[in-house]
Amino acid sequence: MSDETNPTTEKSTAREEVSKLGKFIQTYSAFLSSFVIGVAGLVATSIWQYRQSQIASSQAHSEQVIATTKAENDWRIARADILAKNLGVLSAQGPGSADQKFGVLLSLSRGEILDPELAVSYAMELGKQNATYMRTVLEATGKKNYEQLAQGFKLTCLQRFGVQKATDLCKDDALAQRSDAIAQVVMDEMDATIAAHAESESSPLSLLREERVVQASPAKFAWLFTPYLDDLYDRRQWQDISKFENFSTGARLVSSLVLAAARTGEMVSTSEAAQIDRFHSDHRKWLVSYMMGAQCSGECRGKLVNAMLTSYHQAAGDYDEPFRRLLLQPRSEAAAAYAHLHLRLLWCQIDAGPESEFRDRVLVPALDAAMSEPKTDPALVEDLVGLVALVPEPAASDVTATVAWKKLIGQLDHSKEHWSRTYNTRRAASARERSNPPPVVKKVNFCGPGGMPPTAADATNAAAASSTAGTSSSSQ
Repeated sequence: MSDETNPTTEKSTAREEVSKLGKFIQTYSAFLSSFVIGVAGLVATSIWQYRQSQIASSQAHSEQVIATTKAENDWRIARADILAKNLGVLSAQGPGSADQKFGVLLSLSRGEILDPELAVSYAMELGKQNATYMRTVLEATGKKNYEQLAQGFKLTCLQRFGVQKATDLCKDDALAQRSDAIAQVVMDEMDATIAAHAESESSPLSLLREERVVQASPAKFAWLFTPYLDDLYDRRQWQDISKFENFSTGARLVSSLVLAAARTGEMVSTSEAAQIDRFHSDHRKWLVSYMMGAQCSGECRGKLVNAMLTSYHQAAGDYDEPFRRLLLQPRSEAAAAYAHLHLRLLWCQIDAGPESEFRDRVLVPALDAAMSEPKTDPALVEDLVGLVALVPEPAASDVTATVAWKKLIGQLDHSKEHWSRTYNTRRAASARERSNPPPVVKKVNFCGPGGMPPTAADATNAAAASSTAGTSSSSQ
């Protein structure tokens, strides 16, 4: 049939195609050879050029590293030479040395010739002679270690206890100006930190990151950040205060301690007064919740009690409820707080005015509430009686306080547990200890004549003695 394919025809067609391909190769063999060799050469050349560029890049990098290392080594040598030439000035002592040290130290700090930690150390020493010079150097020093600054911040007796006395316990009073300058540096850099939303290790906020660290020294951190927080409060910068408090629990604790005592008695409008009252109420509730919570151990409560007692008068009543609630807690939870209060009251480590307020608004109401509740643990009542026995009786001119005191003494006299006997025994024992304190506690005894807290004149004399000591140490 005509539609069927002839196998012979197909074979002949295939032979024709092969012969054409062969004929093409035979005809253009020289061209094909040159093309293949050219492509191969081009590939080889490209590979070689690529490898050469890698080698050149590696050599350039090596040369750059060598040059950088050499420059760093040369700079270290030059810096060591500069330091060697100025070490005598930085180590100088005596009158007039502060001005020389300041100029050299400021130049070295601005030129980043000194290691930041070393610059801060020299600045701290300079601060003993001139706090203003130290502050200028610290502000010119980058990448400071704020833990180092915190270690150099020393609380005065007025900050620790609210009173002063010329005793070894108050030897850090001579560094008061230096500590104030450190707090001002923290304040200045906190403004920049909040504005830049920076919370790195290179900001003062890094000090408050660990809650346990703040619990160990709540008073120190509270006073360190007091200028900054007081400034925010005075300018009503509520948003910046919230940013500070939201950084960590430690920051919130510091803020609560500082701002609870930030009432300045300023005249404000009715609407603002309501806002300020709510502000203090919220901080008071948070502080009470924290102090009574599981995250605050017994020792933590004791240290918070110390800080709160010192600023009790400035708190304008905000601490009354926290203190009363704490003193009525089970003995196992409030033991450390009682121990700290007993030490402060026994050795008059509190000003007479705040002590009277603390007696009338905390101790007397707390003991009255404990005795009025039949289920109160007798050991708790005994502890409260012991604290009441350490405070002086109200002055006759204070009628309200005298009436409440006489009522309480009457309750002690008529109690079936004979608490009046405990009261009289503790009162007599404290009077004997104050009049003839053991040698080991003489340096912590702030009591004046007759076992009373220091008077205003005593505080003035102590401040003058501290100032004289600081001046003499600077001139040595």
